[in-house]
Amino acid sequence: MIGRNAAREFSASPLTGYKIAIPMISADGATTAFSGVGAGRARVYRADDDAVCVNNSRHPVPHALCQCGFHCLHTMAAARDLTCVPENRDTVVLEVAASGRYRRHELGLRYAHQRIRAVWIGRCRCGRAAERFVDSGGGRLGWRQLVACCAVCAGDRPTLTRDSFAALTGDKTLQVRADHDPLRRFAVTTDGAPTPRDGYAVVEAELAVVNARVDELHAQVEDLLRRD
Repeated sequence: MIGRNAAREFSASPLTGYKIAIPMISADGATTAFSGVGAGRARVYRADDDAVCVNNSRHPVPHALCQCGFHCLHTMAAARDLTCVPENRDTVVLEVAASGRYRRHELGLRYAHQRIRAVWIGRCRCGRAAERFVDSGGGRLGWRQLVACCAVCAGDRPTLTRDSFAALTGDKTLQVRADHDPLRRFAVTTDGAPTPRDGYAVVEAELAVVNARVDELHAQVEDLLRRD
């Protein structure tokens, strides 16, 4: 996505983009934020934030001879594709409003300022739909890394609901939503499938057969005893 020949541009009105990120919570639990992947892991950013260059604070961001700045893709599908990579399975998908200085590239933008509009979380590691966030065990100085999780896998661990995560970003308009599940179309429905009661009926029928066989054996034993 990065190219030195990309044209330098400026936008006063926001441009929509999509990206993946790692959800984070501050050590005191008062603020939620995000961290990038790859080289972007070096910095935690808020829901409304300016990009900085960690290599050279003197040049404007983004710079043609540097990879600094926020990065986003043009489509949500392209961002969702990145979550399929094993090392990105715990990331969330963000819809962002990019503004200020930016450089347009083939697949997306590299830009100076962003505001996160929406967050999409996918499935839990067990395969169920994720409903909340838990501590993943990772993090960096002052921040703990979160992972989306279902209620079953969360168990008794402290959790953060989607609404609570959104509220702690400080942006009242930001929403955390459940992303679509690509396996949903293959899920087995209850239409025409055995119900729990049907299962009980099968067991009861098998027990009846067993009991009948036992009664038959008892009758044979008693007959043998009478003959003796």
